[in-house]
Amino acid sequence: MATIAANGVELWFEQEGEGDDVLFISGLADEGACWVDQVAALKDRYRLTTFDNRGVGRSATPDGPFRIADFAADTAALMDTLELERPHVVGSSMGGAVAQELALAHPDRIASLVLNGTWCRADRFLLEVLRNWMWSAEKSDSIRDFLVCVNLWCFSPRIWNDGTMDGWIAAAEASPHAQSVDAFCRSAQALLEHDTADRIGAISAPTLVTVGELDLCLPARFSQAIAERIPNARLKVIPAVGHQPFQEVPHDYNRLLDEFWQSVR
Repeated sequence: MATIAANGVELWFEQEGEGDDVLFISGLADEGACWVDQVAALKDRYRLTTFDNRGVGRSATPDGPFRIADFAADTAALMDTLELERPHVVGSSMGGAVAQELALAHPDRIASLVLNGTWCRADRFLLEVLRNWMWSAEKSDSIRDFLVCVNLWCFSPRIWNDGTMDGWIAAAEASPHAQSVDAFCRSAQALLEHDTADRIGAISAPTLVTVGELDLCLPARFSQAIAERIPNARLKVIPAVGHQPFQEVPHDYNRLLDEFWQSVR
């Protein structure tokens, strides 16, 4: 674990394991640690790189507006510095938007692409969800109130009803690296402007698109639109889970990743 300069931004990253390279790109407000279950299960077969996006966790927060293209440029520079020549790239939610831009800008640098719970063109519904999250970040009286507001959109009823969410929220409250409201809102603003619908047909990397059956903020129709536009993309709807199946059913999701990567070697 260390911090490196990438695209003029100090990014915190971690690497574990040996084998083919895998690069995980996290979603809005998520640190690279959100992939902990993937790292633990897959490090015996792959070299896994996780990192905190700009404005999150232990990475720096540069001045000025953020764009998805900026996050993609950060990621490409991270790949250069770490000498990740052709990793399998996994991006969830905002990370999936970043992964799309990365694959478009650097088609020869991507071995395969997994896009989870993401979109290529927003509709009015999604834009209002994002604006509501920004409003909540600015108006919430506590981190807990904000996390409850956002995570109601992101996780299935089971995660709330069995108490799992209580532990996750408590850990987030205790984190010494909480994202600032300003950094959250600048990142969310970048999401409002994301649109690759007319360009992702140029993505040539083998692509798996995944989405939770109970994803409220980015329902399956967004993933279907991506799978229809990227040549030969595969679509997998994962039953009974929400926006982040890699956290809700990590064993199943890890098997899905491994089977996909083995199929495109």
